Amino acid sequence: MLNTNRERQAALDRLLSLRYPAVALKLTEDDAETAEGAERPMADWGKHISLCQAFAYARRQGKVLHMHREDEWCWSPLMNFGLAERAPGSVAFEEKVRTIGIADPEKAAAFVEALPHYPMNERRGMLIAPLPKADFPPDALLIYAANPQLRLMLMAVNSQTGGTVPSSFTPLESCIFSVIPAIRNGEYRVTLPDPGEYERALVAEDQIIFTVPAQRFAEFFSGVEYLLSRGKSPASYYPMMAPEFDRPPFYNRVFESWGLATGALWDKK
Repeated sequence: MLNTNRERQAALDRLLSLRYPAVALKLTEDDAETAEGAERPMADWGKHISLCQAFAYARRQGKVLHMHREDEWCWSPLMNFGLAERAPGSVAFEEKVRTIGIADPEKAAAFVEALPHYPMNERRGMLIAPLPKADFPPDALLIYAANPQLRLMLMAVNSQTGGTVPSSFTPLESCIFSVIPAIRNGEYRVTLPDPGEYERALVAEDQIIFTVPAQRFAEFFSGVEYLLSRGKSPASYYPMMAPEFDRPPFYNRVFESWGLATGALWDKK
């Protein structure tokens, strides 16, 4: 069982060959709840950053950050993490409706109202760190992955649950959708990085976000260990376009049962 954040990251590295570590995050309720070496962008740098940039600083530069209302430079986290007013009729709500990019005003208002959010003042801020440096128990992990890595993570989930990960996508508000529904509902989440995250937080064009909530850590990392025990990695699957390609032995057993042609076998596990 992988119980420490360092052990978890080491297992992810072995399975996925990640370019950057997973991002550990924890929602905080007061200023005293912090982490060793945590920096506050305004207090320590004299600069504001957005939440998606905080995620990028953690995974790309190894920063441990404690983001509060005073550090945030983007309105969506302030509105939806309960750090500023978002009620219908407020300036922020009406501006969000006006600028969200949905042609029908009523549909735009319904979309903004339905955005995942916390009540005002329920949370104080968020601890954010690269997983191996996180000395706190994360509420969730955000793993920025390419398609082959996402496929393996979904296989890890499927190996333990026998089921699928529900899909629901929007091109907007990735800092909201990657965090709040996963933590609140205890469910895995696949999130497309939004335009702001692409423009301001250096997300690569081929990356997508996979969120693992704390409620699923034991299950998910059991799946990771299961795939590792079978020798899986991104290199386990490779493109090929040959007709009558080599197949695993069970294909021949199945095709023979149907009275169809059998063929050459591969030597993969």
